[in-house]
Amino acid sequence: MQITDHIFSIPAEQAFYTGPQSPNVFLVRDGDEAALIDSGFGDEPSVKARLDFLAEQEGVRVKYIVLTHHHFDHSSGAAQLREATGGAVMLHPREEELLRDWQSKAPQDIEIPEEMKELAAKIKTFRKQAAEAEPTVKMNDGDEFAVGDLTLRVVHTPGHTLGSVCIHIPQERALFTGDTALGLGTVAISPPPHGDMALYLESLDRLKTLDSALMLPGHGQEVHDVPAKLQELIDHRLAREEQIVGLIRKGKRAPKAMLNAIYPELDKRMLPAARRQIEAHLAKLESESRVAQSGDEWTLV
Repeated sequence: MQITDHIFSIPAEQAFYTGPQSPNVFLVRDGDEAALIDSGFGDEPSVKARLDFLAEQEGVRVKYIVLTHHHFDHSSGAAQLREATGGAVMLHPREEELLRDWQSKAPQDIEIPEEMKELAAKIKTFRKQAAEAEPTVKMNDGDEFAVGDLTLRVVHTPGHTLGSVCIHIPQERALFTGDTALGLGTVAISPPPHGDMALYLESLDRLKTLDSALMLPGHGQEVHDVPAKLQELIDHRLAREEQIVGLIRKGKRAPKAMLNAIYPELDKRMLPAARRQIEAHLAKLESESRVAQSGDEWTLV
């Protein structure tokens, strides 16, 4: 689907996804040069859809495959796309070890209990595929790379993961946000060392300073009022933070009690991510000397 003269969304029927929104993959093209923003899943239907779309783009040459972060729903198709196109895989240095170590305990966006053996096996396959991506270009904050006459600028946005990046194209006033900002709903933030709520809010504030009229997220639809969406995400996090403070004040001092109060009907597959999110808020509050931990319980300072 064409979004602007230079930006396309590449749809695919997903063979596997437990969440409400499949990961987005975008093509940025100017003349015969192009970059893919994220790779999507490594299952056959997903990869075939990407390659079929590229085959329809007459004369296009993929220079780069830009991975916004290491999670397998954004990276497990990268190796196959690299082999098919010759594009260089790009990743922030903070993400490289996590990408290569498919057995890493770092949290992923999708978690399946081990008793769900078929789905757990698919996740294992996706993580192994992601580990084969072989990034050859390390992206750091402020780096710029050209696709035709377009400038793709790297914006380091730690929070969801510590090496998450967004890509800003000034000429298009376009901002690719990966999982830093979604088109619908909110993304999971883990506590340190794998995520950081304080850094996440700083990243959202930083994105607000960019001249962006189009936000292209890792999941969900594009957004045209970018500052309003970013402020909405900030407000949501701050409201959740105050909810947690209120629960502690009412005597719900353990994360499990907070989890039951905030997410009483959440799918059990999402509970680990939800608990980590609460822990990320608590870590931020502790760093601000607003709460203190004693064993498994938290108190107000």
